[in-house]
Amino acid sequence: MIAETHNYLELLANGDQPAFRRLFERYSDRIYGVAVAYTKSHTLAEEAVQDVFLKLWTKRASLPAVNQLESYIFILTRNHMLNVLRNIARERAFIREQLLAGDEAGPPAPVSAIIRKQSLEILEEALLQLPAQQRAVFRLTQEQGISLNDAAAELGLSRNTVRNHLARAMAFIRAYVKKQGHAVQLIFLLAAEIYHWHWYTLS
Repeated sequence: MIAETHNYLELLANGDQPAFRRLFERYSDRIYGVAVAYTKSHTLAEEAVQDVFLKLWTKRASLPAVNQLESYIFILTRNHMLNVLRNIARERAFIREQLLAGDEAGPPAPVSAIIRKQSLEILEEALLQLPAQQRAVFRLTQEQGISLNDAAAELGLSRNTVRNHLARAMAFIRAYVKKQGHAVQLIFLLAAEIYHWHWYTLS
């Protein structure tokens, strides 16, 4: 366990890679747990771990002034997750306004079917461009809904390796969908809203 001494915080502030790696090893699972509790999404939680540690890295110069590092990281994580939830709420409201405006009854059932078909086609195009292991991790965790631990066991990989593969796959899919244009993003997001996919965020 890391002794949160002034010397250690100074190492972090100076960008010491081994010290930062030890910080990640100690707190990544805790951040992941907090993020899952807020979002109920393993994918969003994985992204939150990366985002929080990026913030810690960018704020590293201020760490020697922190008295309780664990509390500081928890507050940083909580605030980040509240921002994520606010962004999701705004995004959903925007999607409804853009795609459902002018039709008080909402889109007819055939439109939902078309949206789902188009979204799945876009997803499949993106998946086919992924490396084999990233594609396998995505299919297991997102399409079949199995846990990271079970996916790791099935693929013969460590849990951290599976997490990294999933994060890279998600980043590629978001970038791929963005390149298709704004209208496609809206279709993709509305489909996520309708079908409760956990990997839909494009921010």
